[in-house]
Amino acid sequence: MKNKDISGKTLEDVGISVLLIALFAATMVGALSDRALFNENLVMTIVSFVAVLLAAIGVTSIPVIIASLATICYIAYKIYQVFMMDAQIPGISYLWIAIPGLSVLGISLFIKGVQRLQRDNNILSKQVEDLIMIDPLTGFYNLRSMYMDIQTQISYAERNNKQISLMIIRPRYRKELKDVLKKSQYESVIVNLSKIVYDTVRLEDKVYSLDGDGTVGVLLTCDRQGAKLVEKRIRGKIDSTDAFNSIAEKPIRMEIQLGFLEYKKEYNRDAIQFKSLVEEEVAYDL
Repeated sequence: MKNKDISGKTLEDVGISVLLIALFAATMVGALSDRALFNENLVMTIVSFVAVLLAAIGVTSIPVIIASLATICYIAYKIYQVFMMDAQIPGISYLWIAIPGLSVLGISLFIKGVQRLQRDNNILSKQVEDLIMIDPLTGFYNLRSMYMDIQTQISYAERNNKQISLMIIRPRYRKELKDVLKKSQYESVIVNLSKIVYDTVRLEDKVYSLDGDGTVGVLLTCDRQGAKLVEKRIRGKIDSTDAFNSIAEKPIRMEIQLGFLEYKKEYNRDAIQFKSLVEEEVAYDL
């Protein structure tokens, strides 16, 4: 990745340098040429600009063709002037042989360097995202981490003849809350709900932030009866708290949907299936 970043930056630097050299050369030709050469200098400048513009917007072959034809036509025109009109060609005019090609080459290298850096940055961003295990809003572990922990806890529970349960909690009427609350206010709802759940469960239980809508997962080291007690505590804590009253101008009555299941061997260590079954339980909590 580092080598690709360097080569992308190098392409940018070389490309912009070549383009600036070509522009400088065109400026010098226009400034130092006789007034009689104004028209041909103007035509070559316009043609070079069109080729650079097309290359800048992503057209590939056409700018090369334009630059090549411009160079060939210019050379043919100068040969015609020398042999047919016995004209003297100023030395600085020969720069037009290189300016169109250099202009297209410079902008093409620059665009290629930018594209390479963008591609590498996208790859790097995806790799970083894949490695992130913490939800930035709540500070709790995310869904990816929960799937990994479920597999670990299943193995531990089977070896030690223990039970584990998975509980999922989400705010009821999430769409309505999003419609009436500002984004920062809804984020405060998510954070407060997550903290309430975290403060209610035991230290050995793990709390996860599963999405950006406030869904919370809890991996419980207990059976179904223990999960029922946890549900009762969480619902009681949410009903009795005033943590949501100061978020908006009017107090928010927080209601939740909650579901849980105790892990069974017929789930075959499938964490995704286990979570899906618990989500069905959440959907039944009307």
